[in-house]
Amino acid sequence: MTEKSKKTLDVRNALVTGLNWASKISVLLLFVFMFIGRMNPARFSNLMSSGTSLVKSAFYFRGYVAPLMDAEKNSNSESSSEAEEEESTDSYDDFYSNFAAMVESSAASSSSDMVFDDYEDDVKAKKLKANSFAAEWKAFKARHDALAGALESAHKNSIFTFLAVFICIIGVYFACGKNKVRKIGNIIICVGAVLTVISMVPFAAAQANFAMALDSLNASAIEAKGAGAFITFSIISAALAIALLVLEKAPAGEKSGFKAQPFQITYRILALLLFILLFIPGANPARISLNISRNVSLFTSGFSYGTYTANMERLFIRGWLPESVMVGAFFFSLLACLGIIACGAGSCMSVGNNKLKRIGHFTILAGSAASFISMFGLLHAYNLLTSSENIAKIEPLEPQTVPLFCVLLAFIFICALVSFICTPAPEKGEKCQIEAPFQLFLMILPFLILVFIFSYLPLWGWRYAFFDYNAGDTLSMDKWVGLKWFKAPFENAATRSDIIRVLRNTLVMSGLGIAFSWLPMIFAIFLSEIKNTQARKIIQTLTTIPNFISWVLVYAIAFCIFGTEGFISSLMVNGGFWDKGVNMLMGDHFIWLKMWLWGTWKGLGWSAIMYIAAISGIDQQLYEAATVDGAGRFQKIWHITIPELFPTYIVLLILSVSNILSNGMDQYLVFKNPTNKNPIEVLDLYVYQLSFGQTANSNIPFSTVVSMFKSFVSVILLFITNKISKWIRGSSIF
Repeated sequence: MTEKSKKTLDVRNALVTGLNWASKISVLLLFVFMFIGRMNPARFSNLMSSGTSLVKSAFYFRGYVAPLMDAEKNSNSESSSEAEEEESTDSYDDFYSNFAAMVESSAASSSSDMVFDDYEDDVKAKKLKANSFAAEWKAFKARHDALAGALESAHKNSIFTFLAVFICIIGVYFACGKNKVRKIGNIIICVGAVLTVISMVPFAAAQANFAMALDSLNASAIEAKGAGAFITFSIISAALAIALLVLEKAPAGEKSGFKAQPFQITYRILALLLFILLFIPGANPARISLNISRNVSLFTSGFSYGTYTANMERLFIRGWLPESVMVGAFFFSLLACLGIIACGAGSCMSVGNNKLKRIGHFTILAGSAASFISMFGLLHAYNLLTSSENIAKIEPLEPQTVPLFCVLLAFIFICALVSFICTPAPEKGEKCQIEAPFQLFLMILPFLILVFIFSYLPLWGWRYAFFDYNAGDTLSMDKWVGLKWFKAPFENAATRSDIIRVLRNTLVMSGLGIAFSWLPMIFAIFLSEIKNTQARKIIQTLTTIPNFISWVLVYAIAFCIFGTEGFISSLMVNGGFWDKGVNMLMGDHFIWLKMWLWGTWKGLGWSAIMYIAAISGIDQQLYEAATVDGAGRFQKIWHITIPELFPTYIVLLILSVSNILSNGMDQYLVFKNPTNKNPIEVLDLYVYQLSFGQTANSNIPFSTVVSMFKSFVSVILLFITNKISKWIRGSSIF
């Protein structure tokens, strides 16, 4: 093969690879669009929530049409109440008769027996039975035939769109196969994309019919969005699939067949996604009532019945809701959690040999099926709530994320089933085994999950920076303000002055810590030079213990020593040097130096531990050779110990510089008083006071902006110092 033909082949292969990835990404975007409410071409009315996705329109018809049916009920109740009000005001005879009946009933209820009977009737909970939605819909359709016809048309077309996109997804998995299977996959993608484009056409007619028939309800039609995006990416997917059919050629000798790896990757990713959704309160499908706290996640709903029903005791006591309904919802929540955890465990098993993969597949199939069934159990519990006579007290809340969970669990089940079929059967006598690299990965996986949950998942709170939000409010798009809080420091002189002052305090106090960051290294060196082992252990213990003392106790110690009636004041007054005690913790004189000294006293021993460990790892032969050459103790420290500790010091210095804006809050919070408030307020303390200070002055959006700024600056400084270290020393952290 000539050099020119080889280059042409390489370019062709690179182009085919790029087209493959682009095709898969475009189909994936089509799949994602089905879960985004604002991209739903079947969302015709302002009454439909922005969370009404195409998947919900297709597979949860009751939830799709419920807002319109509720609007009709509300309009009827309002008209009936107005009619009753007119009747009551028009007839004086009715007024007096009603008044007499009220007096008579109050007199009759004065007896204790009657009161007791009423209480018994009140607390006796009635067994709830879910209303027949089919009958309700039939009645609604009889009253609003044209409107119901438009909704049914949109519902059927949503199913058609979902199936068309699902055909594209099937094509993607076929396209991951070999030879002819890959070509069949591209053909299937073309077919699914064309069907998706065709499915968008009837939505326009359904929307027009819906708008014309909506006059009978107190609602307005909106222009459904998303059809353009579906059409665009469907055309792109079809074009890319056709290009791959033309350009892609199978390698010589390649056999046709499926690959299990794409299916395994899919159910692993989806299992991880579902595991994350367990801890997100906004995605909790078990929140079927507004009385359930919006901060309760599915994990909490399944493992803590007390927290799940914390605000519903009154409903149980008064008999407005049978507790059995919530017990059932709790059971299905627990089943969903256990099923999702089983899916995660099975995904971990799938990295092993064939025998362990088979066990993992069975675990995933059982877990996904159990969780799938539990979603219908939660829907049934919601339907029971809506059938209660005390619906105003119960406040049912439609579980919007049930369709999302159902679709993801169905995909996991299908992918696990296909992977099970494609995976060879284990050999007789084969033992469960995982390769060493995967063992190490699974060992660190729990810690990675915890880091994600507690370090990266909270970044979702950055969205508060774009809203006018007050603590306790509900976050909604009507409070969207864009970049208002990002402009605040530049538009408000007082805010700008506060930011400059706080940054000055933070940089100075962090700068003092960085300037003297070599102290723990020197302390560790001198400590290692103490030959008496017992004395060295005592000193190390005494200098390490302060790190485990909270700053509140440190301040208590400082107050006992430097307060008005503290040790020093008492000593000076009793000695005749002072007329009265002096509180040396008041005032802002040398406050930065004082804070640095307290921080150094508290953290010196703890910071030296890493250097002590590094010293113990230094090759002792270096010291022996230096002794032979006649080097003294300080010469050994200067020429051996310090150079060996220098890489450790540089790494810690880089981390310190990157965290220059994060110098803590506890220390400055406890030592702050009216006389030193301005110079002691650092950035973390400023953010804390903005968020959790006085209710009237709390500003969560602006404090979020400041935290975002701090995070971005820290990341930038980390990369800069790492680059400088690599440029000067030739080595760095990453």
